[in-house]
Amino acid sequence: MPFFDPLESTFYGHCVERLLTSKDLAPLLADGIVELGPGTGRPVVEALRRSGSRVPITGYELDADSARIANRATARAELGNYTVVQGDFFAATEEPGARQHGDPADGRKAGVVDLPVGPGRDAAARRARCAIGNPPYLPAIARPVGASQLWGGHDGAHVARRVLSQEMDVVLLMIASISDPVGLVRHARAAGYRIADWSVRPIPFGRYSHQPWVSRRIGELARSGRAFFGPEGYLLAGVTWVRGSALAGAAGAADEPDEPDDVATVLRRILTAAGSATSLDESAGVDRTAGARRRVRIASGLHEVPNRPASRLSGSS
Repeated sequence: MPFFDPLESTFYGHCVERLLTSKDLAPLLADGIVELGPGTGRPVVEALRRSGSRVPITGYELDADSARIANRATARAELGNYTVVQGDFFAATEEPGARQHGDPADGRKAGVVDLPVGPGRDAAARRARCAIGNPPYLPAIARPVGASQLWGGHDGAHVARRVLSQEMDVVLLMIASISDPVGLVRHARAAGYRIADWSVRPIPFGRYSHQPWVSRRIGELARSGRAFFGPEGYLLAGVTWVRGSALAGAAGAADEPDEPDDVATVLRRILTAAGSATSLDESAGVDRTAGARRRVRIASGLHEVPNRPASRLSGSS
């Protein structure tokens, strides 16, 4: 059965709906959207139903059972513009002969298990200028037992970085404060992306986060300033990036890509405000913080408020 978390999936759907209803980004979505790992398909189904968008979306799902469940959901909702195929997102979106960059932890690809390079972009991927997804982000040196589909590599951000390397004009990804969020935002900036929109909400730690090899790795990342979390959970952000020549049409994006990205600065400050294990116990992992109590202030992100300090940003998501 596919992994499904109601809280996280609902939030992902909310972020997709924000993208679909953006007037500024609409021209960049018209040729279609490709989705990484739809899972049950429910978040995008709900986003399409609420928004009424007719933008074509093609999801690529490795798991056969998940693909069948997602297609049943689209059929029940009578959505003719959302298709889920069983296949590898990266094989569909990478150019012929493109190298697949493995995770340095074990030389294998995180999130795409032992699949060869595909024949190149398929029809939907050739047309699409936008990619979306809630990529796996659990950090661990090795694949967590029973949760390989949630593994994001040694720092949790490997799959997200790979999506940002597909040279799409628009990318919407969910990024976690426990998975090197600052490094990922910097990676996107180096790849020519600017943040057009974002939303943030807290997520409680689940049973997979408490697995020793995941918990230990989160603690290690925290001690090196690459993971941030509170006593009961972490922050999850839905971030929309716009790339290169498409920047001029994106709300909140500066005309010159070399100018400071104030939106990214605000987002980094909020994600790192979640705290970390190092503030509670130098050797702490997730489990060691359970007895502490500290409320983390969160934000629903909008590029319209870049001049307000992060400490004053608040909202519901």
